[in-house]
Amino acid sequence: MANLKDLKSFRQVSWNLLLAIIVINVSVFSFGFDQSVFSTIQAMDAYEKRFGTYNSSTQEWSFTAEHLSFLNSFGLPAKCLGAVTGLLVAERFGRKPSYIAMQFIVIIGIAVSYSAQNFGQALGGRIIVQCFVGWDNFLAPMFLAEISPTALRGGIVVVYVLAHILGSLICSFVTLKTSSFEGDSSWRIPLASMFAFPLFVLVFFWFVPESPRWLVRKGQNERAIRHLCWLKGSSVSEQDVVTEVGNLHESICSDLETKGRWGDFLKGPNRRRLGIAIGVAMFNQLTGQSFMSQYGAIFIKGLKTMDPFTFKVISSAVTCLGPIITFSFVDIVGRRKFYLTAGSACTAVLLICGGLGIGNVTSGDKTGILTACVLFGWFYIMSFGAIGAVTAAEVPHLQLRDKSSMVVYLTQFVCDFVVSYTLPYLLGTGYANLHSKVGFIYGGFGIIGLVWAFFCLPDMSGRSLEELEIMWTEKVSARRFRKWKRNGADDDSTSSEIQKEMVQV
Repeated sequence: MANLKDLKSFRQVSWNLLLAIIVINVSVFSFGFDQSVFSTIQAMDAYEKRFGTYNSSTQEWSFTAEHLSFLNSFGLPAKCLGAVTGLLVAERFGRKPSYIAMQFIVIIGIAVSYSAQNFGQALGGRIIVQCFVGWDNFLAPMFLAEISPTALRGGIVVVYVLAHILGSLICSFVTLKTSSFEGDSSWRIPLASMFAFPLFVLVFFWFVPESPRWLVRKGQNERAIRHLCWLKGSSVSEQDVVTEVGNLHESICSDLETKGRWGDFLKGPNRRRLGIAIGVAMFNQLTGQSFMSQYGAIFIKGLKTMDPFTFKVISSAVTCLGPIITFSFVDIVGRRKFYLTAGSACTAVLLICGGLGIGNVTSGDKTGILTACVLFGWFYIMSFGAIGAVTAAEVPHLQLRDKSSMVVYLTQFVCDFVVSYTLPYLLGTGYANLHSKVGFIYGGFGIIGLVWAFFCLPDMSGRSLEELEIMWTEKVSARRFRKWKRNGADDDSTSSEIQKEMVQV
């Protein structure tokens, strides 16, 4: 897994490649910023007055459970549509045109959201922006991986994650400042600030070349050589680039010849591997991620103990510690142990949040709930979030990775939609009225996830591809994965069988 030491690899890259990485990651920063804007402005009084309904009993403007449900869940199908559209456009026209197109999508979404006069327009703008989020979710990691050398991949992962959470943190400061403004400017200014990121990308993206890998796949080897020469800079000879393009062509041809089929998921150890990928994808969403990321500000506002926008700043800052600690220590501690330890803390925080909501909730109880909410994001990122996502990407057979990624994405989408749609009804006074007791629901899923992980989640840290294939074939239990040692007597025969299997799948 990537770690902070991988950032040292950026010292050896050309200025051209560094510029391309920065421009692409500005869009990733925008993705984190955009999501935080929408989850935060819905807690602003002016936003509720503009798009919510008046409650005569409380004499306040607020969103109904139905409208909150629509705002936070209807964007998810658009997110899925955006990912599919991004895939089709990127495959047909190239990574660069696809990346430019999605900037216009988000500009349209921001414009609709900014100028909205009723709930339908606000919802429509949010759905369009979510289409961009899905598009960016799919395209950015792939584009970064395809233009970067292998030695830089770990550093790219670190920068990608940090750009996302930094976008959310900066947004929390913006909304904290504007929340005190009178009228619609309190929510319109954060929305207007979102224009800066796609405009920056559109200005500077002309300096970013097309993906050499995509060009080779389309038979445009001459263009691939030119673009790769630009990315490598003057320190690499053109002959070396020609050789690299030739190797890339051979690799792509080999991938096409050994592409797996859907039916291969049911063969041998692939069933187990698919089950693990689906498991981590489910618990990635069922353990309360939407509770804090989408409804956190609204929930804290309902407690009437702390300014929700100040809470958002504190929560985002603490959450930033999650990936930093993960990247620093996960390879030392081990992914499985990291997942179980941080996952236990995350689950405990959810259960504490639920327990403090029982009976007459005192000011001390509310302080405890606030503390639990702040800590949740930190522990979640270190367990069900980052470690789960890495495992889902690594566990499939190489020849089934694309199809497995699609299954994982759809699993996350379905679970995220269910959680996001039902949460307002679980929290709402006129419905389940659980308030902080929803922590019992997501904490319950956390317990199930930990039990499942104890018996099923392997630690694949530091294992070569060949070793992993042998371990899957020998049905090594999840608990023995980290300490498993290869039997020297069987090395040659087993390796030969595994290599044959990898070609046949």
